[in-house]
Amino acid sequence: PALHGIPEFAVFVGILYNSEAAHHVRGDLGVTAFFVLSGFLITWLLLREYDRSGTVSLKEFYIGRTLRIFPAYYAFILFSLAADAILHHYWSVGLIASAFFYVVNYYNAFLGHPTTSVAHAWSLAVEEQFYLLWPLVLLTLWPKGRRTTRNALICLLGIVVVWRSILYLGFHAPASYVYNAFDARCDALAVGCLMAVCGTVPWYKSFEDAVSKYQWFPVVTLLLIWISRSKGTAAYHYSAGMTVDAALLGIFLIQMLKLSEDGFWSFLNNPSIRWHGPISYPCYLYHGWGLAVGLHLAKHMSPWIQFAVGYAATIAVAAGSYYVIERPFLKLKERRRRLRAESTTSGVARRMVAANGANLD
Repeated sequence: PALHGIPEFAVFVGILYNSEAAHHVRGDLGVTAFFVLSGFLITWLLLREYDRSGTVSLKEFYIGRTLRIFPAYYAFILFSLAADAILHHYWSVGLIASAFFYVVNYYNAFLGHPTTSVAHAWSLAVEEQFYLLWPLVLLTLWPKGRRTTRNALICLLGIVVVWRSILYLGFHAPASYVYNAFDARCDALAVGCLMAVCGTVPWYKSFEDAVSKYQWFPVVTLLLIWISRSKGTAAYHYSAGMTVDAALLGIFLIQMLKLSEDGFWSFLNNPSIRWHGPISYPCYLYHGWGLAVGLHLAKHMSPWIQFAVGYAATIAVAAGSYYVIERPFLKLKERRRRLRAESTTSGVARRMVAANGANLD
C-alpha cells in the first residue's frame, strides 16, 4: 500500500520546485524521500531473498536493476544530448562522460551544480552508486547478525553527519558538494536500509504502531519536516539537518504504510495515483524538457498555467517512455524472475524427494 503514491508525490514536489510557479517549495525533500524509500525497498527485497535462499544472487540483482533503470535512463541521455545539440547547447566531454557513467552527482559537486538538461540526474547517480555498493556491504554484514547490521547503519549515519559538518563548517566546502556527493547524501539511503533491517524486531513494530496510532499523526510529522527544512539555518541543514529530514521522512513513510489502507490517507491508493506511480521515474527524467514546453506554449500566461501545461507534457512523454521503452524490459525482468523462481522451486522439490528417499531406505 502507498508505494505507488509516495514516489509520485516525491517526484511531483521536485518538478514543482523546478518550475517557475513555486521556487519556494523545498524540492530536495522529494529527492530525500525517494532515497529513504529506495533504501527501504531494496534492503527489504534483498533480505527477503536471503531469508528464502540463504544468499543473494548479485548477478540477478544487477541484471534486474539494469533492466529496470538503464533503458529509460540512456534513452533520456541520448535524447537530451541530441536535443541540446539541435539547440546549440553543446555538452562538454566531462558532462558526456559523467552522464554515461552515472557520476553526474560528482560533476555537479565539483562544478557548483551547473544548469544543464541532465543536472537532476545527480540523484540517479547516487541511487546507482547505492545499488552497486550496498548489496556487497549487506552480504558482508548480514551473516554476522541483525544487530551488527543495525549498529553498522547507525554508525554510518553518525559518520555522515560528522563528515558533512567537517566539510561544510570546517573546510567551507560548497553547498553543491554536500548536496550532490554520494558520501554526503548516503545517510538518507541508510535511514531506509535501517527501517528494513529493523522491520521485524518487536521494539520496532511497537514504534511503528505508536507513530501510526491516529490518522492525524502524519500531519504532525509533515509539520516537523517543514520546520526542520524551512526554519533552520544553512549550517544546520548542511550538517545534521539533512539527516533529521531523512529520519522524519522515514517516519512519514512508516505512517503511510500503516495508515493508507483506509481513512484519509487512502487517497495514495487511488487508481489514478497508482497509474502515475510506475511513470514517476520517466516523469523525473523528462520533467525539465516538459516544463520547457510549458514555458514555450504558455509563455504569456501565469506561471501556474505554464506549470500545468509543462506537467501535462511531462506525463505524456513519461507515459510514452514507460510503455514503449521500459515495459518490454520490465516484462523480460519478470520473465527472468519467474523462471528463476520455478528453478528454485524444482531444486527444492528434488532435494525433498531425495531426502524422503533416503529416509525410506
